Amino acid sequence: MMMQSIVSRAVKGALLGTLATATLVSGVAVAEEEVSQDVERIEVTGSRIKRTDMETASPLVVISSESIEKGGFNSVQDVLDNLSQNSGGSMSQQEVHGFTPAASSVNLRGVGAGRVLTLINGKRVPKYPFAAGGTDNFVDTANMPLGAIERIEILTTGASAIYGSDAMGGVINIILKKDVDETTVKYRFSDTEDGGMQRNNISFLTGTSNDSSNVTFFVEYDDREALKGTDRPEWGTDLIPGNAYAGYSSYGATLYNPDDSVRETLSQEECTDRGLKFRDDGRCGFDRSQMRDFMPEQQRLSTMINFTRELSADHQLYGRMDYTHSEVYTEIEPATFGDNDFMFDVVGDDVIVKSQDFPDMQQTITGAAAAGSTAFGGDFAGAEDGEYYYTRRLLEMGPRRTDFETNNFSFLTGLEGYLTEEIEYDLSWSFARQKVNTVSEGSPTVQGMFDYIVSDGGHSMLEEISAEDAAAMGYQGNKRGESTLSVISFGISGDAWELPAGPISYAAGVEYAREWFFSADDSFTSIGGVLGKGGSSAEGSRKQYAGYAEFAIPVIDELVVTAAGRYDYYDDLSDVGGRFTPQVSFEYRPMDELLLRGLYAETFRAPDMQRLFGDPTRAYSTVIDTPRCEASGDPDSPECQKIDSLPITIGANPDLKEETGTNWNLGVVWDYEGWNLSVDYWSVEIDDLVNDPSAQYILDHADAFADKIERDANGELVQVNTQAINMSSQETSGIDFSASYLLETRNLGDLKFTLDGTFLTKWEEQLTAESDPIDVLGGEDSAPKLRANFTTGWTYDDIGVNLLVKYIDSYHGQNKDNFIDWGIDDEFDVEVDSHVEVNLMGSYNYDAWRFTGGINNLFDAEPEIDQTQSSWPHYNRGYYNVVGREFYLSAEVTF
Repeated sequence: MMMQSIVSRAVKGALLGTLATATLVSGVAVAEEEVSQDVERIEVTGSRIKRTDMETASPLVVISSESIEKGGFNSVQDVLDNLSQNSGGSMSQQEVHGFTPAASSVNLRGVGAGRVLTLINGKRVPKYPFAAGGTDNFVDTANMPLGAIERIEILTTGASAIYGSDAMGGVINIILKKDVDETTVKYRFSDTEDGGMQRNNISFLTGTSNDSSNVTFFVEYDDREALKGTDRPEWGTDLIPGNAYAGYSSYGATLYNPDDSVRETLSQEECTDRGLKFRDDGRCGFDRSQMRDFMPEQQRLSTMINFTRELSADHQLYGRMDYTHSEVYTEIEPATFGDNDFMFDVVGDDVIVKSQDFPDMQQTITGAAAAGSTAFGGDFAGAEDGEYYYTRRLLEMGPRRTDFETNNFSFLTGLEGYLTEEIEYDLSWSFARQKVNTVSEGSPTVQGMFDYIVSDGGHSMLEEISAEDAAAMGYQGNKRGESTLSVISFGISGDAWELPAGPISYAAGVEYAREWFFSADDSFTSIGGVLGKGGSSAEGSRKQYAGYAEFAIPVIDELVVTAAGRYDYYDDLSDVGGRFTPQVSFEYRPMDELLLRGLYAETFRAPDMQRLFGDPTRAYSTVIDTPRCEASGDPDSPECQKIDSLPITIGANPDLKEETGTNWNLGVVWDYEGWNLSVDYWSVEIDDLVNDPSAQYILDHADAFADKIERDANGELVQVNTQAINMSSQETSGIDFSASYLLETRNLGDLKFTLDGTFLTKWEEQLTAESDPIDVLGGEDSAPKLRANFTTGWTYDDIGVNLLVKYIDSYHGQNKDNFIDWGIDDEFDVEVDSHVEVNLMGSYNYDAWRFTGGINNLFDAEPEIDQTQSSWPHYNRGYYNVVGREFYLSAEVTF
């Protein structure tokens, strides 16, 4: 109810400002009556029809700017991370060694970030031009200014009948501030107890009005330092205690025989002196994670200007323009050199150095394998015939650094008002473009490395590389990406066809959209000229035409049935073409305090642009060869050891077709004497699911993906193809619940309690139409069944205190079944523990000033380790982070 009143007041203020000033003096009484009527009808996310209440057949979570402040959140992503409906966890900027470390997204209902529609003021925004995992397009939430937000509305059901593609798991609608007639300056500072990630944020919001116009201007600057592995040494290491797979990388400095046994490695003393780590197996390795960022450094500048202009009593011109510039700087461990790069083929007394990727790049070093030879530092003296290889961490190249520069620009203009006394209209055109440019360094060129190896009679890769040689082989690469979206829409709404229980309300309209994008590495990287890096490019465009209609029919006084439908047609996509999606819902109010609601909606999602038009890309993944490991029957056998850098192929598939799905929701809302309770049962089903299963997932289900696994004649893994496919189906279901109570006292202030959460009852995936369903909740690599938040807030005059308790349930470890089969589940915990974090915030108002301060993660809760997870950091970054206890203070003044 508090959320509803906030929104109602905002709508009322806007209408009073626009309607009352446009009315002649002689018509003041009539204008006041019209204002009163208009305030009763508001448009909320999930429907185009203006209604009298925010509680409708479609469950809606509303997070006001006041609630954002009370939660202590630093960013839009922090707010969305905390949603209990974020069942699948978020893709955050913690993925510093992934494809999109400068961006983030949210995953409602576990259906994937690209299947949640993100809007700003009800309008679509372009997708991030670099795809997550090389294939998944999504909307970036990392660069949205928090201070410009009035509220966030989250529709927790599918809504393709209203909005078209992508709304399979829900809709996030970010509502920006407007119609401001005062000036506010705010400064916020935060820092962590253990160091790293210090943050400064300053914002300026102002506006001015006259009898017919309003202009609002906003600017925000945010500066966040990096959180480095060395800031959290207990987590910033490959050797995290308690995890079965935790161990230093084997890529230190080692020469291997053709049978993969060690021919030579650095001594323990020399290994340590070089900053490497000597492993228990006698090889010189490396601690990669201490040189990684947990969160990258970021600077962001955001500006926004919006305006409204009364053209007449019935027509208003409106517009918005915003621009964001951000720079994200990431740093990870130095590049590697290994058998994927060069082989050293001993033939008699000679050694042939040859590139794995460029067959013509080879050279024979005569006599390098002869007894007593000093070529390659004598590494091959007296060696038998066969192919040898080094593994090497190229410390001399320094860390791999990437600077991401992002520029977001959007423009919106439109007309709204009344065509007649009964018909409202809205005509708008929006244009948005997102550009991302990256500059990276720290990797050598293939040619430069080859020239170094074969020069001076052959350099041993066990020897240190001089600074001059390292600089000579280094390369500065770049990648550019751009995503653009242009949308023209026209809609009408109103009442028609009076029935005994009231008029039928309707909304109808048409839309035209054009979307185009490109992403490309520099030409040298694209041809594989940089060691250990693959390049890719993608470019494409498509047009979309849509028409929609929605009707709210009052069957009886207490029952309203709403029917909606939308037809979308995609040009230049023969596998998609046209798609009609219907939706039907009901609202039954047997008494004013009680609402019973239900909804059935069909959904669809057109394939990602990247997945249709992108080029296949080479990458690397850390995996366990599950089929060979299981065949060995011994978890300690060599077949069960992790492979640090397995080549994988990722990228597009032009044969993809659209995904289709259904949403169900049944719920009850009760509002009585300070209590507000709601319970909703929901179900989300998706067929022809497009996904890019990880290399480990493919190996764990090798029977279903045999055609994606490539092995050599000895059965050794060569590569795994992880390109996107239509993977059949996924079904999730659960219960959303919310309860709040407001206790108002005369002398002790007001106290409010709120509990909301999501309990998953089902999460099943089916790899193919013929395969058995996989129980994600009951099996490996599962998700927490319960996520919940409890908030209690106390306000007294100018003082406020708020406590937020966040809970994430326990769940099964990534490799639980294997650990049980191997009989080591008594040695390692196969369950991930539940997690609790507490945020505390306090505020004080003094005249025009407002002061706030707080502690996030009050009890310094750490991430919950998964002792069975094979890859660093051995906890799920979609749910947790290592920020630790964080303090913040802010001051703002309004005048």
